[in-house]
Amino acid sequence: MYEQSAGWNEYYRELEPKRRKELFEKLISEDEDDGANEFRKRLFETRYTDPKNPGQEVDRFLWQCVNFIFLFKTMRIFVKSTKKEVLKAAKELCIEDAAPFGDAGTKALYWEFRNTLKRYFMTCESSSYRRKMFGLMSASDEEKTWQKCLDAWQMSRGVSLKFGVSEELALWNEAVRDEYSCQDPEALARYESYDREQTV
Repeated sequence: MYEQSAGWNEYYRELEPKRRKELFEKLISEDEDDGANEFRKRLFETRYTDPKNPGQEVDRFLWQCVNFIFLFKTMRIFVKSTKKEVLKAAKELCIEDAAPFGDAGTKALYWEFRNTLKRYFMTCESSSYRRKMFGLMSASDEEKTWQKCLDAWQMSRGVSLKFGVSEELALWNEAVRDEYSCQDPEALARYESYDREQTV
């Protein structure tokens, strides 16, 4: 359903923004446009540009991974206000912008999400990920594996169910599940088992 050419597959596997830009420029000059190149350019610029400080290197999509987890965990009296924040985050992920580009736009956005999530899960391999005892002790590999599952579920299914936005975040949720399932051989079963426990 989301098949891409070999060139675009390389682009979406690459995590370094500068190298991705080089690949993008090469692909749009050499490959036939599938109808989503304009959208891909918009995604790149939106993701890596800080409107308040254009010269600063950022990853605004990566930030939304952390933001969704934060919003899921936040206990607030006015749930509607938090739902508005979730929908604002969805808008900043350009979810509403894909439709005019048809299936090609949906595929481009799905793979941009997968790239974002690949980068997120790569950061989870750091020794600083989920440190304990006020940051003095590193988490074990088993603890990191479990925490990645929690992160994946909370930033997707969790926040969607909590605030009733499953339809709005459907493509994001699919990308999170698919990218997390690549983390280890048991990842998909672990994710689905946890999801069943939370939705009984």
